[in-house]
Amino acid sequence: MAGHTEILDSPHQLPAVSSPAPPPAPRTIDAGLPPAVQKIVNSHLVIWVVILSFGPLGLPLIWLSPKYALWSKILVSVLTIGVTIVLPIAITLYCTQFLVQPVLEAMQQANAAGGAH
Repeated sequence: MAGHTEILDSPHQLPAVSSPAPPPAPRTIDAGLPPAVQKIVNSHLVIWVVILSFGPLGLPLIWLSPKYALWSKILVSVLTIGVTIVLPIAITLYCTQFLVQPVLEAMQQANAAGGAH
């Protein structure tokens, strides 16, 4: 039946056409957060005070904040974790080199000289 066209006689024979669906609402991370948390996440001052006070424990706030671009979130995360890891190691090495090592050398010299009397 190639080339056959069917003619519909009444409107109730027309295929059902649904209205177009509305566009989906934009999805944001803070959409499900309580209002109090949204205020905290949107405050630059609170975010930076928490990060500077508690280090990596403040990183979720910056990741939930819509005010920061992805590159800045990554940069702040890397710097915060780097300082959290590198700074204690550097302080430990410094203290070992300049505080503990001289005491150990003095003890070795005292033992070599006959010890304490």
